[in-house]
Amino acid sequence: MEGFRAFTLKYPITANMLKTDALIMSSVRNNSRPYIPKLWKGLWDTGASRSSINQKIVDDLSLIPIGKTSICTANGIIIANTFFVDIGLPNGVMVNNVLVSCSDLGNDIDVLIGMDIIGHGDFSITNVNNKTTFTFRTPSVREIDYVKEANNSPD
Repeated sequence: MEGFRAFTLKYPITANMLKTDALIMSSVRNNSRPYIPKLWKGLWDTGASRSSINQKIVDDLSLIPIGKTSICTANGIIIANTFFVDIGLPNGVMVNNVLVSCSDLGNDIDVLIGMDIIGHGDFSITNVNNKTTFTFRTPSVREIDYVKEANNSPD
């Protein structure tokens, strides 16, 4: 198997949200303010086609919008500023030049990690014994097919 980077997160219960830290950087920012790298609270969301950041990140990094887009939220369609950012994942991989929108993600989430990031690798969730294990690797290295696995089972 060729090289890849991965991380695994284990929860002592069946998790209803998958959260990790994420590093956010950008070269499209007001460089008159110093940049101090920090980790932000990220939520992995397979229902989001595009990743989003909150206003706190925009302000802290002095990001400069590159355009606007309409996004569908739980509260309806809104027009939001867009930004180019680099997103660092827990496995040490940096996904560069991600087009993100600025959204109200609530108080507990800074970054919504959508399918634009998840699509860079293999994403799996298991809930054995009511304990969630979430694992991600990039790049994708092999197909995961539970039907094929069940059909090859000696049971």
